[in-house]
Amino acid sequence: MISKNFWSYIGLLDGAATPEGCGRLVDSLGSAGEVVVRQFADNLVEAVRPFTPRHRSQAVWDVSEPAAAPALPMSDDVFLYARLAVVAAGRPTWQAVLADPDALSGRWRVADAEELLDVVPAAYRRATGLDWDDDLVFDMPLAEDGVRVDADGDGDDYKWDWYMCGHMYDLKAERDEFDAASHPLEAAIDADPAWRSWWEASRMPGLETYPFYTWDAVPKPRLSRGRKLVRVHFGFDAAVLHSTPVHDLPRLAAEHQRVMLGYAQSRLGLPGIPPLPSLNET
Repeated sequence: MISKNFWSYIGLLDGAATPEGCGRLVDSLGSAGEVVVRQFADNLVEAVRPFTPRHRSQAVWDVSEPAAAPALPMSDDVFLYARLAVVAAGRPTWQAVLADPDALSGRWRVADAEELLDVVPAAYRRATGLDWDDDLVFDMPLAEDGVRVDADGDGDDYKWDWYMCGHMYDLKAERDEFDAASHPLEAAIDADPAWRSWWEASRMPGLETYPFYTWDAVPKPRLSRGRKLVRVHFGFDAAVLHSTPVHDLPRLAAEHQRVMLGYAQSRLGLPGIPPLPSLNET
């Protein structure tokens, strides 16, 4: 059920998702805290989903279009922005359009309504200091996370529990020997009870790290948090990767894992990280 608070926050838009109105909404939601931002996000999805194929069949124009202009092609994006424009107009308008699909036909602030999609990520960042990492799925039920398999898509059957590492590369930066050296350590971290216990302090089901190897300037690390997953994106110098001898790649993989996991520890205020699992074979 959509809360009354949601419509109170929507009222800050004064009927349209203009940059100014969305700015007011971000300020108010961000100061209210993470729980309120998440409830607003859920309610926004709930407000947009009930629109039907009959709504989609209506002719819609943007308020900026000339009177003689043809209706906007009802693409997926246009239909989404039209629905957001109805929501932004407030609860009475939203209820009237839901009850009578023909009421959608007409002029709306369709282009402005796209601004509403940026409200939740901006408010979440204001409230938590972290990046929003949940998709707002407007046209299908939200699905529970299934078993996450290896992100490289190489056919490996390993099933990840709480930790997964997905390597990303610039053009011609990929190095197969490094992936082969890294994967056993990543799987060992995922299976290690000490590491699992360490991660439980986050109160989040899963952690994914995405090392990115680039020939260009290394980007700053970034951590984002969704409902079920924390994701760390961390840049590394591809030149170092390719200059490291094959026999030393396991050491480099361990160094990079330690750096990324230490970054998650510092950003989330977790206990000190345990020692990395030993992969020495007998």
